[in-house]
Amino acid sequence: MNITVKSITIIRPFQLPGMAQPHPPGVFELQIDEEPIDVTWEAFHTTMTLLLSSNGRTEAWSVSREEFEKTLAPSIAP
Repeated sequence: MNITVKSITIIRPFQLPGMAQPHPPGVFELQIDEEPIDVTWEAFHTTMTLLLSSNGRTEAWSVSREEFEKTLAPSIAP
């Protein structure tokens, strides 16, 4: 398994599926896990977890690549 952790800055409020209300912008950690798939060529299954911290609490939200591209990517600072 390959794990990559990136710090991302989200510049607009955002709301992922399952969130009761939009989350304020800020700097967050995005953990990307890649597991090899058992096939004859090199392939990986990718999962993402967004770590949200606020009010002294940290929550981990699973994010699919599709949700990330649709909801978060347009709001990330370059």
